[in-house]
Amino acid sequence: MSQNAFDKAKDLLEEIKNFAISNKEELETFRKKFVGSKNIIKPLFGEIRNIENEQKKEFGQFVNLLKQEAEKKFNNLKEKLESGASKEKAKNIDLTRPGDPVRLGARHPISIVNNKIISIFERLGFTVAEDREIEDDWHNFTAMNTPEDHPARDMQDTFYLKDSVERLLRTHTSSVQSRVMTSTQPPIRIIAPGRVYRNETISARSHAQFHQVEGLYIDEGVSFADLKQTLLYFAQEMYGKDTKIRLRQSYFPFTEPSAE
Repeated sequence: MSQNAFDKAKDLLEEIKNFAISNKEELETFRKKFVGSKNIIKPLFGEIRNIENEQKKEFGQFVNLLKQEAEKKFNNLKEKLESGASKEKAKNIDLTRPGDPVRLGARHPISIVNNKIISIFERLGFTVAEDREIEDDWHNFTAMNTPEDHPARDMQDTFYLKDSVERLLRTHTSSVQSRVMTSTQPPIRIIAPGRVYRNETISARSHAQFHQVEGLYIDEGVSFADLKQTLLYFAQEMYGKDTKIRLRQSYFPFTEPSAE
């Protein structure tokens, strides 16, 4: 009886090792026969009680090995079948076929408006000038004729870097103008768009960080009339041909005459 059980187990092990498949149906046949809930290995565990005592341990170990080999064989067959299917699928891929379109996100409203402003001024011959957002006191204030006692220099209105009274977050893009004027010979015709920072209360209408666009035009024969016509052209291109503008006299320490 013991020998018959051993022979049956050895025959099953040999069958498992030699089992080959070519499709999912054959893999499922293997699973049901050797791994499933009603597999033919399970009854062998019940045969242990009929084995002579001195052979029970050996037989139990062999049946466990048989079970492990069946599970290992099933996983190998499954992996091989899936790998073969993937390779077959890859062979059928048309590499000349256009890929799926990549959906792009929408531009931020600020970027849309900024690009439109730049486009309008470029048609007038202006170029874009950009520079650092962390500035020194001279380019941000002194070069703009801002007095030493001007409120804008106060800590309540300006973000200064830690432990510094000279380095700050620029409060306007006028600092770009001062750098362009100290490094470029006229004629100069630039706009300076960018982020600026001021220590203000955040609300629905204001923020500590906002965007600004400044223009600078230096050349012979340029007058206040050029400024007025430039602003009118911009307003009509930006808001429509029927747009009107109104200028009123004002004071700024870095321009004379000044208007807003």
